[in-house]
Amino acid sequence: MKILNIAAGKQTPLGLDIFLPPDSPKDILNMDTCYFLDNHNVEDIETTFKGEDYHRETYFNYDVFEFMERTTVLFDHVVIYRYLEHISFTQINYFIYLISTILKKGCLVDIIVPDYKILGQMLMDDNPHRQDFEAFNILLTTELLNEPSCPHASIWTPDRAKYFWELEGRFKVRQRDIFTPYNFDGRNIYLRFLARRV
Repeated sequence: MKILNIAAGKQTPLGLDIFLPPDSPKDILNMDTCYFLDNHNVEDIETTFKGEDYHRETYFNYDVFEFMERTTVLFDHVVIYRYLEHISFTQINYFIYLISTILKKGCLVDIIVPDYKILGQMLMDDNPHRQDFEAFNILLTTELLNEPSCPHASIWTPDRAKYFWELEGRFKVRQRDIFTPYNFDGRNIYLRFLARRV
């Protein structure tokens, strides 16, 4: 099974055995521009990932948009944890289209994003006099805005996830594949959903 882990950082895909046969080879390509590696190009990845599947992890320092525009490799699974919210609203449809070009039909995209319905309710319940206000403020501000160098640029809720991923008929998001609130990195403010390539 060929797996693309977008903006992977140090995060490995969660629960792969739920989605993939337990004993199947898992050939994971972790892609992130933060890796201190400068020894790969798209052609190297094409050669490596067009062959047989192996139990291995490869780390690739490359822009994911450029990679998806150039690669001809088809993946069995795509993982996107805490990255989609950084993609500008104006680029979301193109990003989803690019994912559809690298994912085999019937296969899944596993996505985790902040759930803005939860964050919106937290904002409505905001109280600077609460005992844990400092921690609350850091969580709320970080998840709503993030750092100026890497801002959150799109809003995600369960309804928006279904709408945008199904908009052009390339993916299906079933209600039973939407999990919120979802606990990730010790925070119970996320939305996890699965989009199946049709």
